[in-house]
Amino acid sequence: MSGAGAFVFANYLGGAPSSCGSSAVKNPCLTTAMFSPASTGFGTQRRNQFYGPKYFDTDFTVMKNFKVPHWEAARFGVGAQFFNLFNHPNFDQPVADISNSNFGSIISTVNTPTSILGSFLGGDSSPRLIQFKGSLTF
Repeated sequence: MSGAGAFVFANYLGGAPSSCGSSAVKNPCLTTAMFSPASTGFGTQRRNQFYGPKYFDTDFTVMKNFKVPHWEAARFGVGAQFFNLFNHPNFDQPVADISNSNFGSIISTVNTPTSILGSFLGGDSSPRLIQFKGSLTF
C-alpha cells in the first residue's frame, strides 16, 4: 500500500512466526488477520521483523592436472564442476502486498547466483548442473 508517494506499512498485531520457511509454499506464514492498516507511514513494524526462507547452495569443483611429456611446463587438466550439487530448491520471499490474495505465501523459487551460464544472467540455473572441463596450460 502506498500513500503520498511512499509505502505505508501496516500495524503488526502479533501471532506470526519470526521466520518463514519452505512450509510457506503450502501454508502462508503471514495472514491479513495479523495486521491492521496504519494511520502513519511506518505503523508498529520494526526493521527486519520478519525473515524469509534460508538460502542454501553448494557448488563443487574437482580438477586433476597432468604433466605433458616432452613439453617443458605444459600441463593438461581434466575435471568436473557441479552447480547446486545437492539439488536443493531455494524459495523466494513471501508475497508482501497485503492486498494480494497470496499474501504471506511463497509462490516462486530463486535461481542460484552461479552456474554454467555465468553469474546472475537470469537463466534458469536452479536445477543441478554438471560440467566436464578440460584445460591445457603452457
